Amino acid sequence: MVGLDRSADQLRFAREKGDVPLVESDSARLPFAAGSFDDVLALWISTDLDDFAGTLREIARVLRPGGLCYFYGVHPCFNGPHVEYQEDGGRLAHPSYRQSGWHEPSAWWSGDGIRATVGMRHIPLAEFLNAFLAAGLALDHVVEPDGGPVPAALAVRARLAA
Repeated sequence: MVGLDRSADQLRFAREKGDVPLVESDSARLPFAAGSFDDVLALWISTDLDDFAGTLREIARVLRPGGLCYFYGVHPCFNGPHVEYQEDGGRLAHPSYRQSGWHEPSAWWSGDGIRATVGMRHIPLAEFLNAFLAAGLALDHVVEPDGGPVPAALAVRARLAA
């Protein structure tokens, strides 16, 4: 097992929590040989990466044939810079849904969290799913795991051809 993050601060925090080898690197240029891993787990990355599709291509490159990519993160439809949360648990999607890439903070972002402060990236659902397929990863299973009325997260299991 190897942990990877581009942020030295996040890696410093991770080192305090466990004893797993950690690597500081850009996920779109992974420092591992082709076919190095049976599985790759990508958590909460799609809103932070400059090149989500490039990261998936790199994941496919470092997977062994038949290897699995597990993604868990922001649901592209119901969570992101285009979404306004409603008091009843619903979500209002603004027309910026189709705008891929960086979004500045918006008036409808609530709270004082990091996203409301610095903004975030967004990938519409079709672009998100097509990035897996373009990387040579076959979608194996997709789940909207949240128990709420509108899911905030999306989980994808995708397989590299054997």
